[in-house]
Amino acid sequence: MSMNRRTFIQSSITAGLTLGFPAILTAQANKVYRTALIGCGWWGTNILREAAASGRCKIVALVDVDRRQIDRCSAEVTKWVSDKPVQYEDYRVMLEKEKPDIAIVATPDHWHALPTIAAVKAGAHVYVEKPLSHTIMEGRAMVKAAKEANRVV
Repeated sequence: MSMNRRTFIQSSITAGLTLGFPAILTAQANKVYRTALIGCGWWGTNILREAAASGRCKIVALVDVDRRQIDRCSAEVTKWVSDKPVQYEDYRVMLEKEKPDIAIVATPDHWHALPTIAAVKAGAHVYVEKPLSHTIMEGRAMVKAAKEANRVV
């Protein structure tokens, strides 16, 4: 059987979301998780699409410093679900106001650490794109914050 790139990517994302949150997904089988996307570019939108397709995520917020990216992602979201996510340009404000259960961090690589650390401190579990961090020190800080907050990253 041959697998095309799109099928491979979709399968990989679905597996990553499912395997990345086993403790969450098995804890409450029917719970729907308040989910926010931080970084609304092409890849972040793809990850969010797969999260929405799981039927376990209510999309509550979209965050990006580029309003055009938010608008494009928001238009895509309306094609998949009836959720009306609130739009933000600052992830810190979003975390304070929306209190998501899950934050998907799909910012450029050098911006993974700060939103991830802030999200776990705010009580969210985090799916962060690879590479996890830009430096080893950032990665260690992210792991430390997740352990201290008892969150899955």
